[in-house]
Amino acid sequence: MTLFTFPRKIYFQRDIIESLPEIISESKKLFIVTDNNIIKIHGERIKKSLENKEFRIYSDVNPEPSIESIEKAFAENFSYEPDTIIAIGGGSVMDFAKSMAIKFSYPEKDLREVNPFEPLKINVKLLAIPTTSGTGSDVSFGIVLTDGNRKIALGNYNLVPDISILDSSLTPNAKEIIRATGVDAFVHAFEALCANTSTILTDALAEKSIETIYHNLKKAMENDEEAKDLIHLSATMAGLAFSNSGTALAHAMGHSFGANFHIVHGTSVGLFLPYVIDFNSQDQKTNEKYRRIEKILGMENLIKGIKKFYEEIGQPYYVKDLGISRDLYYSKINETTEKAIMDSELAFNPVIAGEEDIKKIFIMAYGD
Repeated sequence: MTLFTFPRKIYFQRDIIESLPEIISESKKLFIVTDNNIIKIHGERIKKSLENKEFRIYSDVNPEPSIESIEKAFAENFSYEPDTIIAIGGGSVMDFAKSMAIKFSYPEKDLREVNPFEPLKINVKLLAIPTTSGTGSDVSFGIVLTDGNRKIALGNYNLVPDISILDSSLTPNAKEIIRATGVDAFVHAFEALCANTSTILTDALAEKSIETIYHNLKKAMENDEEAKDLIHLSATMAGLAFSNSGTALAHAMGHSFGANFHIVHGTSVGLFLPYVIDFNSQDQKTNEKYRRIEKILGMENLIKGIKKFYEEIGQPYYVKDLGISRDLYYSKINETTEKAIMDSELAFNPVIAGEEDIKKIFIMAYGD
């Protein structure tokens, strides 16, 4: 069965956070999930928009949240019993908020057991306000949590937020963050387009997202407001696409590479995209999709065009350009390959990729 899920409503407007009381007029008791950095930058603005509501703020959210930290937060707040949870932040905040929605609905639930096949009845309204333009978590059913020394990808269709509020005035001005998150969305769209579970619904969203990010990311990095608006919406479009088709080999490789060498997620997955496109081009249907993107973007060669785009925005496409020595990289290449093989995203790749295939791509990507 093919299922397409997305929020009940998506609001999109710069400074719309000032109108938050109108959007949540029916909510009585709010639990705000965010992080300390967002509180530092936007805390007063957030509190002002909620001044006539009963609310509690939980901001002790760290990157890649652990199951232990979520259980601790729930233990501290279980008696509060909110009717609405609002996530304000990046992907980790969204993951934390979705997990808290599960715990408030099922206090005894082991988060490790969450899966797409068991219906969940979430008894709180879930709102997402992304403050970065890249993860797509505001429209997805997925959660990535840390469990001891491993990352686990979980999800359930009833965890798609009820409302996504897109306000690019909340996004960072730092060029490095805009680039990394924008490239993440760019790769989301490419992989959604070519995933073996893609449909014309996801293709349409992915194609327009690719086109918009390609033409606007550099300007967004220069803090052009219109470009930032477009990148913010495109990231959500890419999120809708991959949440309903999948990501694939570039994400599997980026996950393992990023974990082993502590490289930012968007930079990691972006680095491997050109080589994955080359590998996946052997599939006729996928190759036809790539040729269509070439026409949309006005390129003669998609891989060369993406590399030129990367050069313009400062995104590397060789591992050596990240300052990782050849000896260190090759000493971990077998481990990195093994982790990529075990990644669940690999199941959505249009071409079956074996261990030797992935290792060859890792070697090619170093840039000897």
